Amino acid sequence: MQLEKFDLPQLRSHARIETLSKLEVGDCLFFQEHKEAQSMRVLSYYLLKTRQLNWRFTFRKMDKGWRLIRTQ
Repeated sequence: MQLEKFDLPQLRSHARIETLSKLEVGDCLFFQEHKEAQSMRVLSYYLLKTRQLNWRFTFRKMDKGWRLIRTQ
């Protein structure tokens, strides 16, 4: 048996986390695809729970797509 080290590919994209962290109160993200919108919504709730952030988001279906809005 041989043990080798190798680099694992990035499991998560830090670009999405950076996008959420740049949002200010009143800013929103618009998604046309439901799967992408749900992915960002879940990530926002995950960050709120794990990092104890004082942010709030709301998720709405509007304008033939979905919006993730930062409210606090």
